[in-house]
Amino acid sequence: MQVNREGRTLNLEGVLNEHVDLSVIESAIRDANKAAASDNGEVLLDLSKVQRANSSGLLQWLRMTKRLSVPLCYRNTPVWLVEQFNMIDEFFDGQVRVESLYAHFYCPETDTSESHLLTLGKEVPVLSQYKDFQVTVTSGEGKTLEPDFDERSYFHFIARHIFKKTEG
Repeated sequence: MQVNREGRTLNLEGVLNEHVDLSVIESAIRDANKAAASDNGEVLLDLSKVQRANSSGLLQWLRMTKRLSVPLCYRNTPVWLVEQFNMIDEFFDGQVRVESLYAHFYCPETDTSESHLLTLGKEVPVLSQYKDFQVTVTSGEGKTLEPDFDERSYFHFIARHIFKKTEG
């Protein structure tokens, strides 16, 4: 996996699996944490170019982030990772927040699909539940897109973990 650090931001690219040398990422997170001293040490993680992860890679990632005990912010979070957020509570142990995430949308008029970046607090409010929430997105051509996911399930991790942190 390739790691590119720009100040307190880490841009990761590749596949997160058992072959990844997490010591390189861990070192980059520590360096970014030091660079982010004026921002409470929060490290911004952009995994938008990480194509996928397997269970071994995810387990190693979770162990590493717990061991580091560094404030983390996920930015441009890919769909595969949002799905993991909804299944694995341990992602939110400690000081973790999500700034933005990708979601898949469908255009019935053109029978096409596309991904859009959604920002928490903007397109996606931080709520205690998403039972009645509907996200609205338009394509570059101005066509209304439908979510290709169930909002209640897709944004569940926000209600379960992030809302509780902002509440208390």
